[in-house]
Parts: sequence; C-alpha cells; structure tokens
Amino acid sequence: MKRVARPLAQAVWTLLCAATLASCADGPDPAQGEFWRPWYDTVDASEPVDPTDPPRDLAGPADLRPPDRRDLGSPDLASMPGSCSLAVTVTTVSPGGRYSPRNIGAIWVSDSSNRFIKTLNVWADKRAKYLKQWNQATAAASVPASRTDAISGATKSSHGVRTGTWNCTNTASVPVADGSYKVCFELTDYDGQGPYDCVAFTKSPAPVSLTPADAPSFTARKLELNP
Repeated sequence: MKRVARPLAQAVWTLLCAATLASCADGPDPAQGEFWRPWYDTVDASEPVDPTDPPRDLAGPADLRPPDRRDLGSPDLASMPGSCSLAVTVTTVSPGGRYSPRNIGAIWVSDSSNRFIKTLNVWADKRAKYLKQWNQATAAASVPASRTDAISGATKSSHGVRTGTWNCTNTASVPVADGSYKVCFELTDYDGQGPYDCVAFTKSPAPVSLTPADAPSFTARKLELNP
C-alpha cells in the first residue's frame, strides 16, 4: 500500500504546487503531517476548545460524533415494564371421561372479581368450546378465546406437566396494578364441562411462592411470582 500511496501523493502535491505557483522542490513538508489527512482533522485556533470533547482526529465532524451521554443518567430498571413474572406449574390427572387420556385444557389469570386478565396456556383445537369457564371469562372481557402471549397447542394425547408464564400485563400489554388475582385451571376429556379450580395470590412488591393443595385433576401446582 505504501509503494502505491507515496508516488500518488507526490504526484498530487506536484499538481497542486504547479497550480498555485508554489515551490515543489522538496515535496510535502513532513512536519505538517500527511496532506491527505481527513478534512475534519483541522484545528481552528479561533474556536474555543471543550476539554471534555474527544480529540479532533478521533471525533470527526460534529454531526458524526457519538452522542454526549454525560446528562443521560442511568435507567430506572425498577420502573421498566416486563420485570414482573409469574411462573405456573401443574400436573393434570384424568377425570375419566369418554376420550381419556386425551384431554383439552386452559390456564389463565383473573382478578379477584373473576374478570379475565390473560391466558397462559391452552391445549385445545376444535373442542375448545367445551372449556366452558375459560370461554365465559374471555367473552365477558370482550376478547373471546383470547390466546395473546399464551402457550397454545392442540389436544393432548395424555396427562402430565403443564406450565405457563405471566408477565403481569393484560391482553393490551398494559401492566396491571398490585392486588388480588387468581390463576384458574380447567380441563375436560369429553364433550362437556370438566374440572375447574382457581388459586388466589397477591401481586405486590414482595415475591410469592405458593404450593396449593391438590384439586380434582390438578396436582403438584406451584406459583412463583417475581415482582
């Protein structure tokens, strides 16, 4: 690269000197640096220098410099959305219906007045209409059969562990206030309403860890809230 750049630089220097009737006998003055340095690497002695600014040869033009972060401060992580989460685990057991062990079900969050907040998990397809409680709750909230942010799948061929996670927001992604809420569980294995149960918990600045008692078809339940 140096073998190409030096003759080219010398040629350009000669042309510039000839155009301005300047002397070209000695070539560019090394003391003044490389004449092809960027145009913005030029210090204007009349311009006051801010000691906090980066060196001119590193900063570049003002509109290309990185933003000044001295007054941005640190973000308040506690006020950022999405920091709250509720993890739910349950093991389902067959109620002995016509299609057992095949089953459909849902897990969702409601407030203390049974108003629907958000679905966490639904394993149902064409037969989802038999999840009576879940359908009533979502319809009453004007979001029928809502699966926003939920784990969603088809009919399960067997029973086992089901999970869900809630980020403490509603279906419009708006964080909900602290207070009393419920996690509700429903499943069925025939053409009709099956077992249904809810577990109450309190959303507050304090963490919550609950292991509710078993209910028909819902065992080994666990709720872990990290506000």
